[in-house]
Amino acid sequence: MPATHRSVRIDLDMAAGPVDLACLERAALDFARRAPGELVAATVQTLTAQLFDAIIGPKGFPLDDDAQPEAPWSCTGCKGRRGFRRRGQRPGGRSVLTKAGRVLLAAWQVECRRCGRRFVPVLELLGLSAHQRRSVGVAEMAAALATEVAYAKASRLLAELAGIDLSARSVRHDTLSLAPKRIGPELLEVPVLLLDGTGVRAGDAKTHKNGVELHLAVGLVARRREAGRVVVEARLLGATLGEGWSAMAELLEGVRPGLVIVDGEEAITDLAVETFDETTPIQRCLFHLEHQTRYMARYLDRLDAATADELQARLHELLTDAYATGDLNTAVAAYNTLIDTAESLDAHHAATHLRNAAAHAFTFATHPTAGRLLFGDKGRPELATGVLERVMREMNRRTDIGVRWSIPGVRGMLMVKLARKYHHGRWSPKPATDDNPNVRFTLAA
Repeated sequence: MPATHRSVRIDLDMAAGPVDLACLERAALDFARRAPGELVAATVQTLTAQLFDAIIGPKGFPLDDDAQPEAPWSCTGCKGRRGFRRRGQRPGGRSVLTKAGRVLLAAWQVECRRCGRRFVPVLELLGLSAHQRRSVGVAEMAAALATEVAYAKASRLLAELAGIDLSARSVRHDTLSLAPKRIGPELLEVPVLLLDGTGVRAGDAKTHKNGVELHLAVGLVARRREAGRVVVEARLLGATLGEGWSAMAELLEGVRPGLVIVDGEEAITDLAVETFDETTPIQRCLFHLEHQTRYMARYLDRLDAATADELQARLHELLTDAYATGDLNTAVAAYNTLIDTAESLDAHHAATHLRNAAAHAFTFATHPTAGRLLFGDKGRPELATGVLERVMREMNRRTDIGVRWSIPGVRGMLMVKLARKYHHGRWSPKPATDDNPNVRFTLAA
């Protein structure tokens, strides 16, 4: 399509009296927020007129049906792409809220001479649905804010920072409209897979007294140094809310991890054992192993604090030695001795916890190459779920706001937040291209 040139005059009105910087700032900001939307509307009107001339013919002199080229739109009735004539402008037009501001589109109608249907082709040309009043860009911007702050605050920030007038109810609607019910993997082969869950205060207080469970599966694919810090690159492989671990098993069916790390919860360990084949090593999170042992000794077995601390210290020492030396036999012997010590102190809960964890406590020694990330820092494997713990705290920070969410509401919020955080689905990074944009605006003196 040929280039379109449109000249616009800018008028500056100043009242009598002094004008300070704040006044000029407000006036310029108001103009900057209105002008892009008006420019888009004017451009659409000009391009529509040029397109009608090329497809239908000059105004008042339509081309014959056979002489008309195939239109870039189709009739909403018979789906034909030839044989149209102009039918004037529909009153009111269509107002669409965009990231460039509010755009008022002139609703120029055409009539299909085959079936007699009248419609506005500009909506199809711009990719707008029949009742759409906001662009997808505005919905994504609203969702980006709503995943960090409350809906009402997101509405205020949109108005203050971007000049977009969107109610809190509309922010909520747009956020939830972008949310999938659950999130599945975009990557199937990962060096390390972390599995864990956290509770979210949602649902009816009587039927969901303890809230609902958010289940997460995060893959670690690389480790590198940035500005003197070790950074782990993570990918979201699965997320469900209000569903059992069986739903996560369905999502992870095709995933092939090099190592699976679990925190010790029985349901998660069973999921890992049943979902992946026997060649996939499973590692108990060493942080959870140590701290849960102390917790059980101190609060379930009622040992004094010094004795519970001593048990934890001995467990930490034998795990550290096992990692440093790789001597599995010595480590297992020390581990069994610690279990016997706990039994002799009547710390039966702690002893049972250690005994149940034994199968996956020394995976780092039996499978020394598992869990080493692609760009490892000194070849150190992952032995804890710390990355996932930080993610769950971030999810809880957004939902623990003093009210009880509905299950669909909290599901939508968290799925959007997770997808944005990990650049998943619609938020995946767009491939870089050297092509020039189809439209370019420039200012001329």
